[in-house]
Amino acid sequence: MLNVKQTLIPYDKVTLIGMMGTGKSKFGRLVANNLNFNFYDVDSLIEKQLKKTIKEVFEKYGEPFFRKVEEETIKKLVFQIRENNEKVIISIGGGGFDNEETRELLINNTNVIWLNTPTNILVERIGNGSKRPMIQGDVKESINKLLKKRTKFYSLSHHQIDTSKLSQNQILEKIISLITGKLIK
Repeated sequence: MLNVKQTLIPYDKVTLIGMMGTGKSKFGRLVANNLNFNFYDVDSLIEKQLKKTIKEVFEKYGEPFFRKVEEETIKKLVFQIRENNEKVIISIGGGGFDNEETRELLINNTNVIWLNTPTNILVERIGNGSKRPMIQGDVKESINKLLKKRTKFYSLSHHQIDTSKLSQNQILEKIISLITGKLIK
């Protein structure tokens, strides 16, 4: 495998978007470690700030409150990253890209990569959805409903990776290739 830490990084500010269960946080951490970038998971930042899980925030304060906190957290994060000229991978929650201001901010300041994963795979990964506040009732139906709403926003990303036929290593390599501009073999 190519030692990517030694290569020129043309895209040093990257945001991973996509539905819950696509692996944004997992791959974000792996890519960041591989490239020696900082990694920020917006949901984790919110949980730390509010001292509650995302599910608890939804239950106690509702989705509009969460989305406002999410938007403010992303704005502060992007400002900090620009200020410090950090090399970063950002992972945002599945609905974070729905917000027009957030979407424009991320598109204009980071390279946005959509991890596009088919519903059947998401259903397997999410299980009963009990830890996912946006899943209501039938998991597959909930995912399809959210995906129908979000696809128009996700499709505005700079890059899309169809993860349906890729192994975890292939997904990792594809993300790194997009960031470094080099094929990894």
